[in-house]
Amino acid sequence: MPKYLQRRRRKWYAILEIPKALRDHFGKPRFVMSLQTDSQTVAENKVPPIILEWKKQISIAKDLEIGSDDELLATLALARQDAQRHRSKGVPDHEIRMAQEEVAIGEYLGDKNEGDGPTTLFDAISVVHGDDVLLREYVDEFFASRDVAPKTADMQRRDLMLFVKQFPYASDATRVSVREWVNVTLGTEQGLSLATRRRMISPVSVYWDYLENNKGLTVPSPFTKIFPPKQKKRTKATIQAQRKSFRVQDYQKLLGACEDDTLRDLITLGAYTGCRIEELCSLKLTDVYNDKVEIVDAKTEAGWRTIPIHPHIAQTAARLVDSSTDGYLLSGLTFNQYGDRSNAIGKRFGRLKASLGYGSDHVFHSLRKGFATQLENATIPVTVVARLMGHEIEGQTFGNYSDGLALQGLRDAINHVDWSLH
Repeated sequence: MPKYLQRRRRKWYAILEIPKALRDHFGKPRFVMSLQTDSQTVAENKVPPIILEWKKQISIAKDLEIGSDDELLATLALARQDAQRHRSKGVPDHEIRMAQEEVAIGEYLGDKNEGDGPTTLFDAISVVHGDDVLLREYVDEFFASRDVAPKTADMQRRDLMLFVKQFPYASDATRVSVREWVNVTLGTEQGLSLATRRRMISPVSVYWDYLENNKGLTVPSPFTKIFPPKQKKRTKATIQAQRKSFRVQDYQKLLGACEDDTLRDLITLGAYTGCRIEELCSLKLTDVYNDKVEIVDAKTEAGWRTIPIHPHIAQTAARLVDSSTDGYLLSGLTFNQYGDRSNAIGKRFGRLKASLGYGSDHVFHSLRKGFATQLENATIPVTVVARLMGHEIEGQTFGNYSDGLALQGLRDAINHVDWSLH
């Protein structure tokens, strides 16, 4: 039986045992909630945030340290604990609120009845009793329920915290105010591109949906039509900013100026495999053979692919295999905090190409674009190019039914790639 799930009369229920010491506090031995579905898959997707909320209630009841130096969040946790304790004893909500507000009034008036005390408890009481939603309250719980890469989670958290700092409560985030913040503050004043602003709002919108589905948020989503419509025609500036491919002359120029042996090998491998920098830097010896490499750590399912070893890099690949000391084809690279081995050497590549006068429109990915351009100029079929580069295959026949091209067919195609000067 899956954890925290129980099947009753064809329906799935979320279930969590309450510690014995707290059962009198809650007035029951366990939390139980119908998930309103007979599908185990649906139930497994719905149960995590419910369990997280229950565990939070248990933590509050235990008087655990809430792990926050946020005064409002700390006060909110105490107010929720107090309300929870009284509800378990059958006290009506309106009486609980009246009692809490009497305490809040006392704090505000102070010993001298001057009315200059804190109002934090008033704010907390308002949230506890459903007048509003404090947007930052559930951020940790939200990210605990998501299955995203750590680096992505960190970036999304920064964007989300920026939003909840600007709009502390759900009622603050009206469509007019959000639209002005996104387009005027972030766009006009801070100079952020439309693409960046769209990226920043994306996790915020997902978080809003999470609050609607799991926390009873009823405030309408403020994200409808907050951005200007997309331009149908690309502007001259957009075209100029598009990343460009490296040509043969560029490749030779990079190699000629490179004094870093590992970086030189990386550039050569990128040019003759069409791989992304992350794929090459994570390539293990167990996935390197005499005549091919297997990419098994790609961004998408289509990216898991077989690439024949081009004759030009056969000796390079063999040398790297023989000299590796850590099980990777490119030995000696360091991991960053997200487990990425390409970060540091990627910066070294950035410094190299910048020293040669290349701007932001030329990046390591430009080798991959040059690889694709050479295959296109050699009139290699699109499906073959897609197999080599790890792109989705369009169409029902090849995309859904084909197991892929035989190695010899891929080798015949990749041998058309030639970065040498003639």
